[in-house]
Amino acid sequence: MRPRIIRTHDILRYARDASPLEETLDGYLNYYFVMPSPDRSLPHIMLERGINAPATLDGPDGVRRPVVALRSSPWKAGHATNPWHDKFDLDHGRVRYYGDHKANNPGSVGTTAGNKALLGAWPLFAATNMEDRLLAPPLLLFRSVTVERDGQTLVKGHVEFCGVGVIQHLEHVVQQDETTGLEFPNLVLDIAVVDTSDRGDAIDMRWIDDRRNPDLDSLQANRYAPLSWSRWVREGDQALPRVRRSVVPGPRTDS
Repeated sequence: MRPRIIRTHDILRYARDASPLEETLDGYLNYYFVMPSPDRSLPHIMLERGINAPATLDGPDGVRRPVVALRSSPWKAGHATNPWHDKFDLDHGRVRYYGDHKANNPGSVGTTAGNKALLGAWPLFAATNMEDRLLAPPLLLFRSVTVERDGQTLVKGHVEFCGVGVIQHLEHVVQQDETTGLEFPNLVLDIAVVDTSDRGDAIDMRWIDDRRNPDLDSLQANRYAPLSWSRWVREGDQALPRVRRSVVPGPRTDS
């Protein structure tokens, strides 16, 4: 497998009819070139929802979900289809991300597919032993962005890669739909974005390919993981101050 690299702040063209054979599309990195498994045998990791969780698999060391892809759409924040206001502070490695329950969803906070996946993952992130943390799914963070292309302002079809996250805290909250005024329960996550400077502020998607391989245990599947992720797996929450992404602005050169 040759490397398929995504760098933090890369803008990817997200078009459902895109060919997985083309590395770029419309001048941007092609999402469907980077994300699929090399032999195209596994289902695509889509971004059609806010929370996108591929199926779990039975690995040699237990059941694991290979990855969870989170997408935030700032341009829809506060609308009926997206009543949440996520916050991204990538320079300090912090993201506050809301679950996918809405005012019109019946049932409890864990009945939607996305929240169910996050609730299932949370005990692995909060675990005090390395064996459970090995099973925790990396959170791939994306947010929709507006681009100027061919003289047009496009609010759909492009996403920014925002790094890899660890759930640091999960909380049950009550929110209010800004359109209807109805209150509804939901989840909110505090996510630590891990440092990937050892890989050029990027990740190698072969890491995710390995995590989707049921023949590999979770430790073997981390051979392409960022060093910060592996350190968090070994040490847990106490490692977060040392593995969190932190970008210190350079000195001003203007006068």
